[in-house]
Amino acid sequence: MRQLSSLTAGLLFAALLSGCSGSGDALLRLQEENRLLQQQLVLAQQNIADLTGEKASLDEKVADLTRVSGTLQREKRARVEEAEQLRKSMRGFVQAQMDALREFSIRQDFFDYIGAELVNRQHSGEENLTLVDHGNRIPGSGTLLAVRGYFIVPCRLRVLVLRPAQNVWEVVKVSELQEVAKPGMAQVELDVPMAVQAGDILGFAFAGPVGVPYDEKTGATVLFSDPLKAGSRLHIPEIKGTPRRRAYSIGGVGLFD
Repeated sequence: MRQLSSLTAGLLFAALLSGCSGSGDALLRLQEENRLLQQQLVLAQQNIADLTGEKASLDEKVADLTRVSGTLQREKRARVEEAEQLRKSMRGFVQAQMDALREFSIRQDFFDYIGAELVNRQHSGEENLTLVDHGNRIPGSGTLLAVRGYFIVPCRLRVLVLRPAQNVWEVVKVSELQEVAKPGMAQVELDVPMAVQAGDILGFAFAGPVGVPYDEKTGATVLFSDPLKAGSRLHIPEIKGTPRRRAYSIGGVGLFD
């Protein structure tokens, strides 16, 4: 019985020693893991500090670039406004010079006139006719600027440019509707000047009363009652030596070579 008690006590002591030894190893492992974690924490904190410094530096550079960009934008706007103001001034100056030159040319009758003599004639009173004056062709390429006529009544008309091609006339240009406000000798400026070529023929399409007089059996004006538009093609009539000839007191004004 005494031997059994001694044996039991011995086993308990060995187990106690073994438990103490196991607890010590676990503690050492925990201490090592804690040391490694401490090292990783220090490194992470160092990385955070470095990244924070880099961010501060980048923020400063961004702020500098933003200030520079803002300055450049302001300078660009100032240059654009300055250039725009200069362009407006130049356009105004050139327009004023052109208007002055045009007024001078009109007063001095500097422009070329293409058409019949502007006198009062024997006949009048027709409506909605297009007059094509193929007896007075454009002498050279240039620009048609106005219509001039001896008007007996207020009227409205369009100016046509016709171009001969083989046996037809082709309507190549039609002006906007022009209005003559009162009778007498008058010149109506075209809203948009019309480019012409040598040999072109002028037509005058009246909307309502034909406001200019005419003489018969003279001149070389052909009459059309159908409305003509750009692209229309007309067969050239044979009127030379026939009583169908007419002369109307109307023509075109422009600068021609």
